[in-house]
Amino acid sequence: MKRLLYIMFLLPLGLNAQNMYDVSSFLENELVGTARYVGMGGAMSALGADLSTMGTNPAGMAMYRSSDFAFTAGVDIKTNKAVYEGSMLNSTKANAYVGNAAFVFSMERDGDYLEYLNIGIGYRRKNNLGGAFEMGGASNGYSQQYVIDALYRNNPFADFNAPKSWMYENFSYSWLPLLAAEAPLVDDQGNYFLTYPDTTLIWRPDELAFYEETRGGVNVVDFNLSANLSDRVYLGATVSASIVDYNRYTEYREADMIDDIYVLENNKYIKGSGFDIKLGAIFRPFKYSPFKVGVSVHTPTWYSLNEYSSATITGPYGKYCSTADHDLYNDLLKVRSSLRTPWRFNASMAYTFGSYVALNAEYVYTDYSLTKFRGRGAVEKSQNEEFECNMKEQHTVRVGAEINADGFAVRVGYNYITAPFANDAYKYIYNASVAETSTEYMNRFDKNVVTMGFGWHDTIFYCDFAYKLELQKAEFYPFYDFDYVNPGASVEQMNHSVVATVGLRF
Repeated sequence: MKRLLYIMFLLPLGLNAQNMYDVSSFLENELVGTARYVGMGGAMSALGADLSTMGTNPAGMAMYRSSDFAFTAGVDIKTNKAVYEGSMLNSTKANAYVGNAAFVFSMERDGDYLEYLNIGIGYRRKNNLGGAFEMGGASNGYSQQYVIDALYRNNPFADFNAPKSWMYENFSYSWLPLLAAEAPLVDDQGNYFLTYPDTTLIWRPDELAFYEETRGGVNVVDFNLSANLSDRVYLGATVSASIVDYNRYTEYREADMIDDIYVLENNKYIKGSGFDIKLGAIFRPFKYSPFKVGVSVHTPTWYSLNEYSSATITGPYGKYCSTADHDLYNDLLKVRSSLRTPWRFNASMAYTFGSYVALNAEYVYTDYSLTKFRGRGAVEKSQNEEFECNMKEQHTVRVGAEINADGFAVRVGYNYITAPFANDAYKYIYNASVAETSTEYMNRFDKNVVTMGFGWHDTIFYCDFAYKLELQKAEFYPFYDFDYVNPGASVEQMNHSVVATVGLRF
C-alpha cells in the first residue's frame, strides 16, 4: 500500500478514468436468470437444459432435446441499515426488471457422433444496480473539510477571485477545493478552510450525513452454439455483448446546531458496452451413470465506458455553484476509458436420480486484482496499482437441488461468495479525474444467498417461481483522510427478490 501511495504522489494527476469503486459495481455477476435457475441458487452448470446456462456454462445448452422459449420478470427490494457513531438509518428501494428472455432451437442430427446441434439467443440482466443508501450521525470532530484542505495544499491557488476558466482548467486534482472556495468555505481574510497555525476548522460541523440513489444496471445479449456428442460429451460457446447504463446521485452534508454548513451533490452517469466469450464442456464419464462434471472459462470482458459527471455545492450563505453550469468544462466533465475484467473459471458436478431428483454443486474463481484500465502510461499504471492493492480473489460456492413429482417441482439453493475488496481498501481521491468530487466509498464483505422455488410443467407449457434472499455486511466511509481517519458506518444489506418465468417447449 505504501508503494502505491508513493507512486500516486509522484504522478501528474487529474486522471481520465473511472475510479475503482465506480466499476466494481458491475464487475460481479449477480444471481439473476430464469426462476428455475434462481431457485436452485444458479447451481446448474453441470445439469444444463436451462436457458440461463448460456451465461455460466455454455455446454449446458447442449442438454436440450427440444426447442425452448422463456420469459422472466422479477422484483428486487433492497434494504440497507447503516449505524454511524451510534445513529442508525434504514433505506429501502424496490425495482422491477426483466431478468431473462431467451430462445433455443434444437436440431436432432443423424450423424454417428453428433446427436443434437443447438442454437440459442437470449437477453439477461447481469446486474441490478438500482438502490438507495443513507447514513448520518454526530461528527465527533470528523469532517470532509480536512480532505478538501489536503487537496488544496497539493495544488494551491492564490487568487480566490481569479477567472473561473483559468482555475478549473489549471487545477490538477479533484475540483472539490474549487467548489468549496465558491461556496465559500473560507474566512473573510481568505484563509482556506483551516485557520493557521492550529488547523481549527472555520466551519465546525456537529453532524454529517450522506444519501445515495442509484438506477440502471448491466444487460447482456448472448449468442450460443452447443453440441451433444454421443450423449457423453457436451460442448458449447457463448458470445456475449454487454450494455452498461448506470446512474448515481449522491448528497453529502455537514451541519451545525443551527443549519447546514454546506451540501455537496454529485451526479454520475456511466454508459458503455462490452464483449466477452464463454467456452464450456460437460462430460458424462461413466456410460451407465447420470453423474456429470462440467468446466467453463469466461474470457475477460472488454468494456468501452463513457462517464458524465457534475457536482453542485451550496455553501453556508446559501451560495450555489455547479460544474454543470460552465459550458467551458464540458470536455472535462466527460471521461472515456477502457476496462478489462479478469478471467473467470467454473467447475461443477451433477447427479440425477431418475427424473425425480437433481443435484448440482459448483465452484467459481476470479481475481479482481487483475482488473485493468487502459490509458496513458502513468495513468494506466496508477489505476491498475489501485486495483492490485485494493481488490482480491473471489471464491464462489453454489449448491442446488430439485425434486420433481407428477409435473410439480420444488427447488432450493445456496451461495457463499467471498468479499471482492481487501480489508484495508479505500478510495484515494488524488487518483481521480478532475471532475471527480465525491469522496465516499463502501467495502463489501462476504455474501450469503439463500433461494427456494417451485414450478409446474406439462409437455409444452411451464411456469416457475423463485425467491432469493441476499445477506451481506459492509463498511461505508464518507471520506478517507490520512490524518483524521473516519470510523465509518457499519452496514447490513438485505435484498429480497421474487422471480417468475413462463415458457414453452416444443
